[in-house]
Parts: sequence; C-alpha cells; structure tokens
Amino acid sequence: MHQQWQKYWQLFLVTWQNGLAYPISVLFWRLRQFLSTFMSLTIWTVVFTGQQQAFGYQQSQMITYIFLTGILQGIIIATILSSLSDDIYSGKISYQLIQPINVLAFLGVQDLSDKIRNIGFTLFESIILFLIFRPVLVLPALPILLIFLLTALLGALLMFLIMLLFGTIGFWSPETWGPRFLFYMFLDFTAGKLFPLSIFPQWLQNVLFYTPFPYLSYAQTQIFLGRFVGEDITKTVFNLFLWVIVLGVLFHFVWNKGLKEYGALGH
Repeated sequence: MHQQWQKYWQLFLVTWQNGLAYPISVLFWRLRQFLSTFMSLTIWTVVFTGQQQAFGYQQSQMITYIFLTGILQGIIIATILSSLSDDIYSGKISYQLIQPINVLAFLGVQDLSDKIRNIGFTLFESIILFLIFRPVLVLPALPILLIFLLTALLGALLMFLIMLLFGTIGFWSPETWGPRFLFYMFLDFTAGKLFPLSIFPQWLQNVLFYTPFPYLSYAQTQIFLGRFVGEDITKTVFNLFLWVIVLGVLFHFVWNKGLKEYGALGH
C-alpha cells in the first residue's frame, strides 16, 4: 500500500513539474485568464455606475460572482484531460494501460495536480484583482461555505467524468478537436462563466437545469451568495450526486466497450 501511494505521489510531482516546464506558455495562459476576469470586473463595474442593482443582483453580489467564477474555473473547469481523446486515438494511452497502476487513478492524479496548481495561480491573481478594484464582497456563514466547498468538489468530479467521456471519442474517431471546441463554447454560457444564468428567460433556465452544465459553476455561486437556500441547496446537492452516478455508469460502459475495440485493433 505504501509503495502504491509513493507511485501516486511521484506521478503528482511529475505532472506538477511538467505543467511548469514551459514558463512562457504558462505565463501567457495565466495572463489570458487574468485579463478575462479583469475585463468582466471592468464591464460590470461600469454597468453598476449610478445604480445599485442590475439583473436582480446587487453590485457586491455581481462582483463576488465574477471572483467566484474565476476561482471555480481552477477548481472545476480547468482540466488536463483535454488531450485524452488524442492520446487514445494515437495509441499513447497504451503506455498507461500497461503500467502497474490503474489508468483512471493515473488520470485522476494528473488532473488533481493540474487543478491544485491552477487554484494557486487563480488565488494569487484574485488577490491582485482585489487590490486593483477594492470591491465589497459577499461572504457566507461557515455552514454555507462548507456546502459550497462540497458542491465545488462534486462539480470537479462531474467535470472529470465529462472529460473522460469526451476522451472515449478517441476510440472511434480522430475528429476530437471540433466537438471539444463546441463543448467549451457551450460550457461558457451554460455553466454561468460569462454571466449568471438568471439573465436568461425562465423557460431556458429550466431547460438548462435538466443538464449537468449549471452544476459546473453557476449553482455553486448561487449557494455562496445565498440565492439558493433550503430546498434549492438540497436539490443542487442531490442532482450533483445523481449526475456523478449517471455519468460514472455511462463512462464505465463506454470505456469498457472502447477498450475491447482498442485491443482488437492491436493498439
């Protein structure tokens, strides 16, 4: 057991180091994320000039929302698994399959290492943005904060399963870039990254909540801001667990089916 944990720890460190191997690329990646949040804060600050409320949000709530989505980007949405489908189709995944370590644990440790690094960068950037804008932020009571953290972790697990499912495309097709690009474009709107989903008409919000996407950022922000209470919180936690189970079962089926064809083709 100790040796197994040593393997995971070494994998964690190697992934961490590989993520910093190209500092210029990392710098520009983080600069893009920083400027994205900076632009959002600037736009919403202008929107609230001369008024205290817009789209049902107080200024402090909206600014807090922007900070939260930036942090949740690192916790939930940012992932190292974007290239998984390419690795599968090219045969690179064969290296992981023959290692004395579970391939899903391998991918999970890699993703965890990448997320922790991104969270560190995001928190540092958030401090800089806070010093620039000096906003008034909304902070929840401790029980709500703990529920927020629970739903954020469940959201990260949900995103992990979604990306694993996307990766299985590589078992059957080399055309992986297009679906992945469309997915991230769709995610920007449906997870509430660009703006709160409450801006949409009610009928569209209802439709979106039948998908897993609002649970990848938006629902967590609503809990933090106190806009989800009681039954809404219970429903959010229940749906997160439900989606994790459903996608977990679906992935297990598709992954095993893909591995059979993968082995049959001699990869």
